[in-house]
Amino acid sequence: MVKKAACTSTLLILIAVLAACINFPSTNTSSTPAPEITLTPTAITLTVATPPVEATPQTLRIWLPPEFDPAAGTPAGDLLQARLDDFNSRRPDLNVEVRIKVIDGQASLLNALISAKQTAPSALPDLIALPASDLETAVLGGLVSPIDGLTTLLDDPDWFGYARELAHIQNTVYGLPFAADALGLLYHPQPDNPLPTNWETLLEENSLLFPADDPQALFSLCLYLSTNNPLQNEEGQLNFAQATLTDLLTFYQSDFISPGVTQYQNNDQTREAYNTSNIATVTWATQYLDDMPVDSALIPVPGLGEESCSLATTWLWALAGSSPDMQPVAVELAEFLSDSEFLATWTAAAGVLPPRPTALDAWPENSTKFALREISRIAHPVPSADVLQTLGPIFRDAAMSVLQEQASPSEAAQTALERLQ
Repeated sequence: MVKKAACTSTLLILIAVLAACINFPSTNTSSTPAPEITLTPTAITLTVATPPVEATPQTLRIWLPPEFDPAAGTPAGDLLQARLDDFNSRRPDLNVEVRIKVIDGQASLLNALISAKQTAPSALPDLIALPASDLETAVLGGLVSPIDGLTTLLDDPDWFGYARELAHIQNTVYGLPFAADALGLLYHPQPDNPLPTNWETLLEENSLLFPADDPQALFSLCLYLSTNNPLQNEEGQLNFAQATLTDLLTFYQSDFISPGVTQYQNNDQTREAYNTSNIATVTWATQYLDDMPVDSALIPVPGLGEESCSLATTWLWALAGSSPDMQPVAVELAEFLSDSEFLATWTAAAGVLPPRPTALDAWPENSTKFALREISRIAHPVPSADVLQTLGPIFRDAAMSVLQEQASPSEAAQTALERLQ
């Protein structure tokens, strides 16, 4: 029992010692008090991943005439549509929208442009295809913007001279050419004279038919420019050399001039007469490419001297949109559509001339390509609207007076100069 009590006493003492060691506050008042610990709750933010919102593609609107409609179902239309699709695939941030506008009448490209500019600027096209004559009118009316500073493509030497000139209005670049047309001479070649270079050898077997009553006098202006005489003086005023005009009118007294020339006002009429007569006639290259009669050939128009002549015009891409932010991408598309490799296939399919030499060089080899290359090389731009409106009627009236034997060449030239002054 004594042992049991002793063991119990020992156990109680150990428990008391252990209890004294466990977290009892010290009785020593001089000790530093324990610091207080403050727990601040922390906000936890959960980020939930959301799919990125795709930006809505910007609309790039272009206006075209029906003959260049990419949805027309023609070989040329299919090529253009494929080119536009290619551009869209490279620029998925854009949506190219094509609108078709007729070339003539109240709803024509130019008239629609004027109307939209006045009443609905937001509906204006970013890029518009305009013939050179309409581009000049659009520039003078403030309807299109220059592309100077937005492209250097016209600095490339791979352009025919007429195309580069027609892209400039008042020494500023306003368009990129993509299709062209030029005057040539359609005739029936002879086996012993396959490529005549002057009027005498050409017209041994043919007579010459041209639209003498054309108010723009394009044929007369073509012959006049073949002498390298300008139609403006150094001050930019309209002018012409009386002696050169006299030579031109003397040419119209030649025996090989068809007596019926005074009844025609345009090339469509003379082309119709060509199909029923053994004559040579002035025609546009596109008219020839449209049907290419097997018994005929197209050559440059022989000039008054040793140089041949032609007049050429173009279609050009121009900036017409009201948003300056869209201009760089519109020019990017214009450059893409003016690429020489693309123009080689597209112009051949469309039956128009390419304004770039390398594009024409890529056409199939034949005698027609050789003639078109020479026509394009020597071609002067179709004169400006000012020249056509002023000098056209003067040259027309002078030619008609000589052809109808109402005045001599020198008298008619003198009268023409007096009218201009």
